[in-house]
Amino acid sequence: MISGSKLMGNRRGFTLIELLVVIAIIAILVALLLPAVQQAREAARRSSCKNNLKQLGLAMHNYHDVNRQFPPAAINLTAGPGTENCRHADWGATWVLMTLPFIEENAMYDQYNFNERARTGNATSGNNQITRMRIDTMMCPSHPQNWSMLTQDFTGFEKGNYGANAGAGWLLEMDDFNNGSKRGPFSVVGQWGAKFRDITDGTSNTVLMSEIVTGVGGGDDKGAWGWCSGPTFNGRNRCNGSTEYILTPNTERTTDCSHYASNNNSDGVFGKRNNPDRAADGGVAARSYHKGGVQATLADGTVRFISENIDSSIWMNLLAIGDGNVLGEF
Repeated sequence: MISGSKLMGNRRGFTLIELLVVIAIIAILVALLLPAVQQAREAARRSSCKNNLKQLGLAMHNYHDVNRQFPPAAINLTAGPGTENCRHADWGATWVLMTLPFIEENAMYDQYNFNERARTGNATSGNNQITRMRIDTMMCPSHPQNWSMLTQDFTGFEKGNYGANAGAGWLLEMDDFNNGSKRGPFSVVGQWGAKFRDITDGTSNTVLMSEIVTGVGGGDDKGAWGWCSGPTFNGRNRCNGSTEYILTPNTERTTDCSHYASNNNSDGVFGKRNNPDRAADGGVAARSYHKGGVQATLADGTVRFISENIDSSIWMNLLAIGDGNVLGEF
């Protein structure tokens, strides 16, 4: 009979080489699986982002059903259409605030005073206590949540990752708003929102809203959903010198520029330095952290992924509501 101690003595553990081989195999498997896991996570984030844009598109349609037109991009309480200054103190509500009931944010809507300036109040009172809040529907999960509120000149405005289409021209240029080949479905300078009948190119040929890259610093208004041009984007700018650029999705040819923009190299967008304090010739591009392009809601309510390699003329056609170009498939 073989004793228990004899059996115990015959057991042999892994050698060092065998352990290293096992560890190497595990490392290879992890290396092979990690990209797949990351791709699955990004696919989930992209799906969530798409759903946000779908909900915002439905909110716009529901607003149109009630008011017979889309909301204006923003309203100035003392100055009429043509105000080309988003540092004007009397800017009031934006399209985001006007559509809050249609994205199930009734409490925020009820607390906001649409007869008062957006800057009214502070963290605990007035309109600014509302504009400081984060809205889940305005947040793309793929976008790093690393920004500061817009704080220059006032207490603070929270930011988001989606903007309304202000057309194929400059962001705050009244002549571009009056130009049918450049006018978009929304306008800050015109304080205007389109009716469906205004979109003569067809709702399936017109971008309603898209993703934007939110400004990181407290002095950058990109994405500030309660402030003037913060939740908008457009088709052209002239930030540096006299050269006009077409702002295709995720463009690296030029930076964004608006009335509030960061002015330091560490707070750039896609490696480009922002140029602050621009007026009528400023502009903000459709941008995202999704690889290869941006997601956009069309005026018919569908959500499409737009390649960053899209032809610039086709992109301009998509941003204009009445340039006469019916694109079909793009």
